[in-house]
Order: sequence, then structure tokens, then C-alpha cells
Amino acid sequence: MSTDAVMLSLAAAECVTADPVPRHVTPEALADARRLLGTQLRAARRGLGVTQSRLAKEVRWSRSTIANVEIGRQPAPREFWVACDIALGANGVLVARSVAAAELARRLRDQATAERIRQVPFQAPHMCVCRDLHRLLRELAAMSFLDAPSAASGLADERGHG
Repeated sequence: MSTDAVMLSLAAAECVTADPVPRHVTPEALADARRLLGTQLRAARRGLGVTQSRLAKEVRWSRSTIANVEIGRQPAPREFWVACDIALGANGVLVARSVAAAELARRLRDQATAERIRQVPFQAPHMCVCRDLHRLLRELAAMSFLDAPSAASGLADERGHG
């Protein structure tokens, strides 16, 4: 195994086995964790001398799904990991590691959601500002700074906004 592959495996293993304390998860860390999980599936399968086609028949998933999961290209649901774990006699190891990778994916989604929420105050409003302008004019009129009907009537445009 190359030095880069070892470093990738160590980084992914750290992410997958990390404590549940929330921390920043990067898309790269999630991809590394999925590749490591796929590598573990491939190693378990090859260790028993099972082909992708044979495993696919046993777990009732397609061979291409197994191939894509093994290289980390495709995430798989829990049912996939349970079926593979049973078929390969992994004693829950694949399921446990898939749960950890799924937790990383959830945390990454949560981070993205939190970032979108943080951006809301800085986005332009999606509605016409005429209502807000009229409200301000009414408030000013109530304080008797302006004559609200004449000030508001001068703001209407040809489309009827105002």
C-alpha cells in the first residue's frame, strides 16, 4: 500500500471513529470515509474468495452497486450494509462503520443547513418594498411629520404599486 493510501486510510479512519462531539466535517472527509468503508467491504469479500457477482446475488443488490460502493462512488443504505455484513460474516463491523459514515454525512448536511440559515439575514427580500414604504409613511404621518395621504399617493407607479 502506498504512503498516500495509508495517509488517506488514517484520515478516513479518524473521521469514522471520531467521538460524537460535533465538529466541522468536510466533503473530502466524508468521501475518504466512504472510500475506506468500501475498501473494507472489498477486503472482506476478497478474503472469503467471493466475487462481486456472487455477493450481489446473495444480498440481492446489483453487482454495479457493490462495485460503486467498494470504490466510494455510491453511498449505500443501512439495509445494504446489514445484508453484506451477514453474507460476509463480518460480525457487525461493516454495519457499525457504515453507521459512523452515515453520521458524518448527517453532520455535513447539518453544517450546510446551518450555513444557509446564517446567510438568510444577508439576502435581499423577495417581495416588493412598497408595503414597507407605505408603513413607514403611515408611521411618520402618525407622528405628524408628513401628510401621509399626499406623500403616499405620489409613490404609486404605473403598475399600481405604491
